[in-house]
Amino acid sequence: MNPDAFVKRGFAFILGGMVAVSAYFQASGISHLIAHQVARDGAASAPPVTEPVAAPLSALSEDPAPSAAPILARNPFDSTTGPLEPPPGAAPAGPADLSHLDPYLAPPCDRGRVVLIAVSEDPEWSFAAFESEGGRTALGRRGGEIDGRKVEGIAWDRVWMTSGGARCQMELGKKGGAGDKKKEPEPQPAVPSPPRATYRPGGRSDVPPEIASRMQRVSDTEIDIDRSAAQKIFEQPELVTQTSAAIPEMRDNKVVGLKMTIKPGSMLESLGLQSGDLVQSINGIDLTDPQKAMLAYSRMRSDRSLSVVVERDGRPTRLRVNIR
Repeated sequence: MNPDAFVKRGFAFILGGMVAVSAYFQASGISHLIAHQVARDGAASAPPVTEPVAAPLSALSEDPAPSAAPILARNPFDSTTGPLEPPPGAAPAGPADLSHLDPYLAPPCDRGRVVLIAVSEDPEWSFAAFESEGGRTALGRRGGEIDGRKVEGIAWDRVWMTSGGARCQMELGKKGGAGDKKKEPEPQPAVPSPPRATYRPGGRSDVPPEIASRMQRVSDTEIDIDRSAAQKIFEQPELVTQTSAAIPEMRDNKVVGLKMTIKPGSMLESLGLQSGDLVQSINGIDLTDPQKAMLAYSRMRSDRSLSVVVERDGRPTRLRVNIR
């Protein structure tokens, strides 16, 4: 059959079918829109419905809540260490934190005495000499251990020690121990101080007479001193520490010696040192290292002579102290 002839003969039927299909889809879409609007309006006016809250698992089950305590107590990962939980009443491990406490309010240490302090801006160059109950002297730096206690810090007039999470302090020249207060001497009537010995010609000396009388100048760079007088100097370190200071001298980021600042008429000046001297060695021991500087001090009490090499006015100079 010829398609053109078929279309011409059935055009009215084809057009009517297309109109019917279009009307059907239009009516279906409008009905869906109306139903959606009606459902939304009904949901807005209806009261809210509260959904049931699920009960916790612990309420639905009679089993206890899960806990890691059995694993910590049994410690199945290490048969040597044992339980990981601390025993009841045990103190927490680790040293106590003392950073929030004022170190100057720490109680005095119960034993020992600080007889000498050499303090520097660099804490690694600060050290102190400690005297134990038996008279033995030891040198210590920050972080070192003296008589079972750790040296926590060093100031110009005191040293802080720690032991077992407690801090105490030692003031220079003061002996520790609670019994010292009972042994304080009774007050005596004031006695006029004896006149200071005039050691330097034409100048005033602060050297005590009992020491100055046992010193004899040999030359500008050599002096003789009696051993008893030298012992008094070691027993009274304030004669040196209160009238002089030693600061490490840096050149090209390297310590080359100890720069001295000395009060006129002081003990060190009477021994031949001058303010501005750069002390480099004592008895051949290099002072550019703090450990060696401590070694030099510990040996001075037993040496028969001291050979001190200093840089003065840019030139090396050797000073000699003969202990007889």
